[in-house]
Amino acid sequence: MKAKPTPSDRRLLVNALSAVMILIGALTIAFFFLTVLNDPGIQLALTWTPGDDDAQAPSLLLIFLERFGIIVSTLFIGAGGFFIAIGWRLRHGHIRTAYWARILLLWLAIGVGAYIALTVFNILNSAAMDKEAVDWGALVGWIAPALLILLGAAALWYWLNRNIDSLFGGEDSLIGRETRLAWNLLIPTLTIFVLVAARPLEQTFIRSLTDKRFAGSAVPQFVGLENYSNLLSLRIDTVSCRKSDPADPCSTRANGSIRWESIDRELLRAGYRTVANISVGNDQSVAISGLDDDFIEAIGTTVVFTIISVALELVIGLFMAMVVNSKFRGRGAMRAVMLVPWAIPTVISARLWELMLKDTTAGIFNKILLDLQLINAPQAWLSDPSLQIPTAIIVDVWKTAPFMALLLLAGLQVIPSDLYEAASVDGASPVRRFFSITLPLLRPAIAIALIFRTLDALRVFDLFNVLFGRQQLSMATYNFETLVSNQMDGYASAISVIIFIFISIFAFIYVRLLNVES
Repeated sequence: MKAKPTPSDRRLLVNALSAVMILIGALTIAFFFLTVLNDPGIQLALTWTPGDDDAQAPSLLLIFLERFGIIVSTLFIGAGGFFIAIGWRLRHGHIRTAYWARILLLWLAIGVGAYIALTVFNILNSAAMDKEAVDWGALVGWIAPALLILLGAAALWYWLNRNIDSLFGGEDSLIGRETRLAWNLLIPTLTIFVLVAARPLEQTFIRSLTDKRFAGSAVPQFVGLENYSNLLSLRIDTVSCRKSDPADPCSTRANGSIRWESIDRELLRAGYRTVANISVGNDQSVAISGLDDDFIEAIGTTVVFTIISVALELVIGLFMAMVVNSKFRGRGAMRAVMLVPWAIPTVISARLWELMLKDTTAGIFNKILLDLQLINAPQAWLSDPSLQIPTAIIVDVWKTAPFMALLLLAGLQVIPSDLYEAASVDGASPVRRFFSITLPLLRPAIAIALIFRTLDALRVFDLFNVLFGRQQLSMATYNFETLVSNQMDGYASAISVIIFIFISIFAFIYVRLLNVES
């Protein structure tokens, strides 16, 4: 039987553990600041001297934000501060604080172990890619301090886990245990969220405030909200139609559309270009102009595509879900078959539709419509601007309506059949049962389906890129062209942030309108 420590020994051990925790917190904060100071980008900004090829000095703040950011800095300093706070409170000898200290030591050991594994993998992978021998001495020297921290944290956790009841007093509460369990489960999730979502989004926003060039060697400079101003600057003006004589009617183009006057020359010199003209009668129209007319047009294209395609997919998907939810012979086979379009990768299905929509009689669509005498000549489905958006909507609905049906089918199957039987006994018609039972109970599933599909439709890329190339741009394809073709990393990052805001707004609207929370 293990001997219980005397009060003096107990106080000594508790104070020693408190000092170790405070030291770990201080070393965590010091490690972060040393890493920042030794970063090559930070060193370049600190030691920069004017040269023949240098136009402007690199911004120290921009380099720090891009390489470390606010999130990582907050996490390191916050973790160090939390270690120090727990260490300071350990002096009182309460067991609740000891439980938190045990959790911190456990995750410290796990975090350092993950860092060692990632470092070893990167070094070995880099050596394999470069076909060079691994410098094992340098590798061991690099990971030795981290390995000592790992062993020390693991040993301290093991010792504390065995002696926590004999060294600390007080009562633990159910709420305290549940809180610690919740944080143990949340820490891996939050870590992954920071690594794959929060930090990349933060970097994108930081780059959007600069004039950074993609794969360029020039030092990026801070431009503030200039990129957003160029992207979102809009004007609405009234213009008249073009006439050869005041008494003549408005002149038209070959396709029958009215020719409108340009906006003022001062606006043209400022960079504004007309995106669209909306006729308001009396030979007048509202001219919508923007500094980046291509992006404004891409927003309109994406929003129209999203609203129409998602609405059609919801209606068709709900019909498909209700059909396959009913009882009939071959229902299982039909459920499998209906998922085939959704299972085909978008690029492949877009290529198949591209072949079927050829603007000659070789295209199946033109061939069928000509044989049925619905059209007089082959239609240019993929090159006629008036047909491009309807064509994209048709292809997208064909592919993703089964996905919508799958989500709605899951919602239909959790609705109790007793409700329908009771409504039928009360004399409710099928239409009344649909609007009084099915739709209200299906509302959460509809909200989830709409959020998923709207998120996907607003960032549509592969479908537009395969079918139209540069002829018709969505927000995502315009972002791609800006980044890859024009090499404007900062400007493209601003577009990415705007797309993210659009998606968030749509998701918020769905949640509020459908009242999913209640």
